[in-house]
Amino acid sequence: MTRSMTGYGVGRASRDGLSAAAEVRSVNNRFLDIVIKTPRALFPYENEIRELVQARLSRGRVSVFINEEWNEGGSPEVRLDIGRAKQYHRQLQSLSEQFGLSEPVRLEHLLTLEDLILTQEDEAYRQRLWTLAKGALNDALSLLVTSAEREGAVLHADIEKRLTALDARLQTVSTLAKGQVEQYRRRLTQRLEELLGDDRLDRNRLETEIAIAADKLDITEEIVRLGSHLKEFRQTLNQDGPTGKTLGFVLQEMGREANTITSKSWTAEISHTAIQMKELLEQIREQLQNLE
Repeated sequence: MTRSMTGYGVGRASRDGLSAAAEVRSVNNRFLDIVIKTPRALFPYENEIRELVQARLSRGRVSVFINEEWNEGGSPEVRLDIGRAKQYHRQLQSLSEQFGLSEPVRLEHLLTLEDLILTQEDEAYRQRLWTLAKGALNDALSLLVTSAEREGAVLHADIEKRLTALDARLQTVSTLAKGQVEQYRRRLTQRLEELLGDDRLDRNRLETEIAIAADKLDITEEIVRLGSHLKEFRQTLNQDGPTGKTLGFVLQEMGREANTITSKSWTAEISHTAIQMKELLEQIREQLQNLE
């Protein structure tokens, strides 16, 4: 199923007064880039969080936010590290005296420092929080994947519509290409007759020039290759799993063939149709940037 790289999901798990809330957001990115923000108690589980995301997503910039919440009456024990606070106070007081500052060290100065207010975070608590966070994160990832698949279905339908239009124009070019050399023959013969007159026209030389031009104007190979790439693109688009990168490579090849057709076209009809093909390829390329 085609999936977008843009998605959003939230999850929550609670037990015995403790809750874990997870929020996951994903936006376009060439590779999988994971940014994680969690409570300090979950720092040891960052690798596990990363592995959970990697198991569900393959591309995109993914932001993971996990918060812990305590219900009323169930919050953990909070204590103040008095010894550390006294050391901070002495050091700040000494620094104030060295700089000749008259303002005393106040409580708000100490509260800006880290590690003075501590909560109970033993191994049992960390494991308990991680169990809840893991469940919340899995729920959030499931919702994100669902939203990404929903948007991917819209992108898939839009790309299919443009592929159909591209195929129609390729068939038009194929039909026009069959008469391109003959048109060149008639135009060149008419022009030379107007300039030289029929009795001075060297028919052998004319046929030689037309043969050389026919080789330069022949776009049969480009049409066949572009048709083959178009078929491959459709098959890949309908495969399961991430296909964005592969589709991008195939689209590059399709663009090369379209450029060659444009440069070798001699009639205005082929040139105009080839330009339309290039416009469709650019529109498809913009949509591919959103696919995983």
